[in-house]
Amino acid sequence: MGDAVPDTQLAPTVIDGRLSIARLHGEACFDCGAVNKTLRAAGHVVLRGSDRVWQIVTCGCRARKTPA
Repeated sequence: MGDAVPDTQLAPTVIDGRLSIARLHGEACFDCGAVNKTLRAAGHVVLRGSDRVWQIVTCGCRARKTPA
């Protein structure tokens, strides 16, 4: 057997509360809201109580943070 990745998708993250429409539309970093940085795909989210799945983007700000 190999170490092949299964051909499945991860379930989107469920988000509670209000969120900027720009972040949901992939026009701003999902984590920090930046619009003037290079943005890349970061996964999918769904708002609690909705069935619409949104593709989100990030500038990488969360990856640069180190735990305290």
